[in-house]
Amino acid sequence: MSRKFDIAVLKTFHAVARFGRFKEAARYVNRSASAVTVQIRKLEEQVGYRLFHRNNNVVELTPFGRRLLGYTTDFLVAHDRLITSLSPQFLLPKLRLGVPDTYVAKLMSDLLPAFTLNNPMLELEVEARSSGELFDLFSQQMLDITLLVASQCPQNGEFLCTTSPRWIASRTFKYDPDQPLPISVHLHGCPYREATIRALKTAGIKFRIFLESSSPTAVEASVMSGLAIGVMEDGLIGKQVAKSVQGIELPDLAEHSICLLTSTANPAAVCLRKAIYEHFTKIGFCLA
Repeated sequence: MSRKFDIAVLKTFHAVARFGRFKEAARYVNRSASAVTVQIRKLEEQVGYRLFHRNNNVVELTPFGRRLLGYTTDFLVAHDRLITSLSPQFLLPKLRLGVPDTYVAKLMSDLLPAFTLNNPMLELEVEARSSGELFDLFSQQMLDITLLVASQCPQNGEFLCTTSPRWIASRTFKYDPDQPLPISVHLHGCPYREATIRALKTAGIKFRIFLESSSPTAVEASVMSGLAIGVMEDGLIGKQVAKSVQGIELPDLAEHSICLLTSTANPAAVCLRKAIYEHFTKIGFCLA
């Protein structure tokens, strides 16, 4: 195997892994689809392994492809960071950041003020949405960097830490075993919505959706009213909220991952990625 890698070819490889289609990846790296195909084929010949499974124009990483993606992510980030440090005039003036709704307050208070202070010419835009929406926006190149919560970290994402969803209820909530269990959930795109419904169905517990909303405040208010139960991250649960419901054994909820997706094409995103990563690895991400 050759010991030299072409940066442009590696970026094409990452683009294919990100979009799952050669056509979209070609548009992203400003090459023809045939040129992208040739680059991937040459890279596969260079490493001696297939990197993608191809099926009806949709491609998925092979086990070795996932390994190579992991090995080269930090390398490309370091490369772009070096280019940025040597040529600050090329720092893109706009940065589009995606943040799950429940994390906005924490990032606004702890991380973003210092980052914007150190980059006063940067035009920062923040999208606060569900993790599903943020993933779609990033895939459509409408975000440069995004945090998201997922049951499994996307293949082009960087794992940061785990988070634990928990059942919550008002202490005034009364469970009626003769009636479906009322639950409050977020809209489609929230991973906890899917985890909640899946867990109840698997446990054979009859339920009905009392409220669904894109607003975490609305969901929490409906729970605090005692009219329904919900799911919240462990670090957000206050002392006034019960973590169990008397009269029913609720199923366990699986841990989720907090992940980071970064476009290495935007040097500002690479800089913010470094700040976020250091924050998570040094002090974690306590929401309380």
